[in-house]
Amino acid sequence: MLGEYVKGTRSKRGLSQAELAKLADLSPSFICRIEKGDYKSVTLASLNKLSRALKVPINELSNFVLEKGPRDDLLKKTPYEIMNELQLSLPAVVPVYAAIDSKQIIEYVFVPRELALSGGREMKLIGIKSSDLEYDNVVHKGDIIICGKDMEPAPGDLCLKMDGDRMVITPYKKKEDIFALIVQVVRVVKKLN
Repeated sequence: MLGEYVKGTRSKRGLSQAELAKLADLSPSFICRIEKGDYKSVTLASLNKLSRALKVPINELSNFVLEKGPRDDLLKKTPYEIMNELQLSLPAVVPVYAAIDSKQIIEYVFVPRELALSGGREMKLIGIKSSDLEYDNVVHKGDIIICGKDMEPAPGDLCLKMDGDRMVITPYKKKEDIFALIVQVVRVVKKLN
């Protein structure tokens, strides 16, 4: 059930309902209704906000909604709404650059479209080959770092930051410190010829 999943994930993340509502840009009463199972339907936009705030894939949340409600909800939607939902299921194409200051694209990667969504709008993502960037056991040399420059980070999110004349990876603390929010790391295991 969606309510139990949201409540359990929220609790694991140490968030109150009010904190989750603020992170997701949803009302606290909406979060309360979701957790109680007191809803008839949930929009894809709301699920997207919840998935980003809880840091879980949107398909995990949407599977719970499909289990609860009848599938004839599609009949109540306009063609425009259906096309929007279908577009969200397509991957986003992200250009990858050799370095943060490079203008030459070296390759492209595909990522889930929900990674590019922030505040209900689709944001531009860029990829950077991490030839000299490393962070704990998360980012290794050679990985591709997918970043969003105009995305709003939450405390603890990994970000790119200028430290003197070099770029470093660090947890988010305050807005003026960051260059871009890291939304995903693509591990490059082996390059095929």
